[in-house]
Amino acid sequence: MEQRMEEMQHKHEEEMATVRADCMAQIAKAKSGGVGGEEGNNEDRQDRTMMGVLEEEKAKHSSARTDGKGKKGKEDKGDKGDSHMLVKVEGPTVPVPFIREIMEVHISEQFVPPQFKMYDGSTNPSAYVKSFINAMTFRTGCDAIWCRAFSLSLEGEALDWFNTLPSNSIANFKSLGEIFKKQFVACNMEEVTVVDLMNLKQGKEESLKSFMDWYQKTVRKVKGLSLELALQYVMPALRPGPFKDSICRNPPQTMEELRQRAADEARVENMKQNYRREQQEAKADKNDSRKAEGQGNRPLGPRLREGPRGPRFPQYTPLNAPRARILQEALSTQILPAPAKRPTPSGADMSKRCMYHQNSGHDTEDCVTLKDKIEELIHMGRLQQYVKREDVRE
Repeated sequence: MEQRMEEMQHKHEEEMATVRADCMAQIAKAKSGGVGGEEGNNEDRQDRTMMGVLEEEKAKHSSARTDGKGKKGKEDKGDKGDSHMLVKVEGPTVPVPFIREIMEVHISEQFVPPQFKMYDGSTNPSAYVKSFINAMTFRTGCDAIWCRAFSLSLEGEALDWFNTLPSNSIANFKSLGEIFKKQFVACNMEEVTVVDLMNLKQGKEESLKSFMDWYQKTVRKVKGLSLELALQYVMPALRPGPFKDSICRNPPQTMEELRQRAADEARVENMKQNYRREQQEAKADKNDSRKAEGQGNRPLGPRLREGPRGPRFPQYTPLNAPRARILQEALSTQILPAPAKRPTPSGADMSKRCMYHQNSGHDTEDCVTLKDKIEELIHMGRLQQYVKREDVRE
């Protein structure tokens, strides 16, 4: 490299000598020609231009001497110094539990921490640490930033505990997570085992829907439970009845199939209960009517029973159609069993007609029994097309 640089320098000097000689020859020729006035001034400017060129070439020549030896050193030292330029980090004015290396990590002003579900020291700490890691991994993989962002997700007793940690006691997020879980270990939920699943039994008065919801929730908590065992243990847990018989005859192959069949049976079970209640109400109304007829023409006064019983719900879902129309829809789709016809009580208002009871005494829209039936179906997820929705405006 040095030999090449010397050759380039020697060649450059020869070129400079040639250029210098040409310039001096032109200057001498111009002077000997006796050019004066404006032409002389022009040539003076040319002289100064040529001298400037020589000076510029001379400066380039002098800088070229140092490029070969100093260029590499400049790149190695100057550039390296710029890339590793240290920015002075101001230390915190209050004690913090993190070591100096964590506090010196620069956090960009553009970094926005995720929205955390605040931890107050009352729930499972292990599950919360996993949730925190998942949220932070989406934004950054820097361990130091995890440490410094952790306190942003704490409140109440948990935040008070964090503020009592000794200075320089946390070197990484792993150690922070361990002492956090140890501090709130009492909040760990007890593990659910297969034994707990085997001990589940459907109560005598417990609905199928309520029991299956609890059974599937327990299945999800048992670690390592196979599908075969989950389907096997549901059989002895069910009380005797049509659904248990159906499971015995045709065992489900998946949990989703079990859930769907249980949901269908729960709907049938609920409809049967409604039908039985309807029969009981019809029987009670029939007895009341007989008692009213047996009293002859004596005025009943306030003891006269007009229409169905009082409402069962404190308030009813707003509807977008008349109840008579909803009744026709429910009867045509067989989601509501056809009610038994009731006789019109003596002294009833004959100008009012109820399509549900098929008698006189009150209007269909004011029928409390029909209101209860429609409300029950809405709570079961039926007749949703008749629920009045309020327009949502932004």
